[in-house]
Amino acid sequence: MSDMNITQQIEVALKKQGNPINGKDSEDDSLQYPSITEWKRSIGMLGEEHDTTSTSVTASKSRQQWYKKGLGYWDDEETCPATVAGMLGGFGRISKCDLKGSAKFITHIKSHIRPSLKLTSEENGDVPTCACECGAGIGRVSKGLLLPLLGISQCDLIEPSPRIISSAPEYLGSSASKCRFFCTGLQDFQPKADSYDIIWMQWMIGYLTDDDLVHFLKRCVTALRTGGIVVIKDNTCSQEAFVVDRDDASTTRSLPYIIAIAELAGLHVVHQQLQEGFPEDIFPVPMVALAADR
Repeated sequence: MSDMNITQQIEVALKKQGNPINGKDSEDDSLQYPSITEWKRSIGMLGEEHDTTSTSVTASKSRQQWYKKGLGYWDDEETCPATVAGMLGGFGRISKCDLKGSAKFITHIKSHIRPSLKLTSEENGDVPTCACECGAGIGRVSKGLLLPLLGISQCDLIEPSPRIISSAPEYLGSSASKCRFFCTGLQDFQPKADSYDIIWMQWMIGYLTDDDLVHFLKRCVTALRTGGIVVIKDNTCSQEAFVVDRDDASTTRSLPYIIAIAELAGLHVVHQQLQEGFPEDIFPVPMVALAADR
């Protein structure tokens, strides 16, 4: 599936449901994009419909530069200290509320929607359960949710910043012995088949291009164990399909946009709920549980 094909399919899915496909810049109101396609073309990440070799090379370079800029933002200690506040962009005060909301969300799914989801080794015939924290930073979700509140046996932390992931063991403390650490971007991460009960993706999908996100979610489908789920918890916009932040090379997508990407990867929504208790001056943050089986 080509980048152009993925973009076109997303736009078709959004328009079919009456949702916008236009977007804007987060800071410069003069930068308005009539469609996802036009935004990607404006930054060189997408060629014309009948790509030549030269336009494909240009798109590949633009993609690499986009990821390099995003990594540079997070790998800079001044913009992103290796603390909870640093991981949350200065909103460290919302961490407790966030973790509590996530735990309630998963507990509801386990109790009322998906009893086949295995959280503890006892539920899994004494076989250790395993979670993957994507874009893990210092391991805030593993330490505060996956290991203590949900009872997951082991967590894999995937983080592209060498500086940040090297700080994770100290932050995790005694929980570090239950974790494995992978310093790589999710666009390159290849999870093993049947390896995870939960794949947790929070405040990081905006750093992946659409095509890389679709391909990674497809790999997640293979990586999920029976009863397993993918959870996406991220900022969303509502008036537009997307809002671009050029400072950290990220894109905030609308909820229909996110779901369209998940469906292209072969996933469907098991349950979704809006996180409550966050400040009014940040984007709405829904929690979306996804599964591959019907």
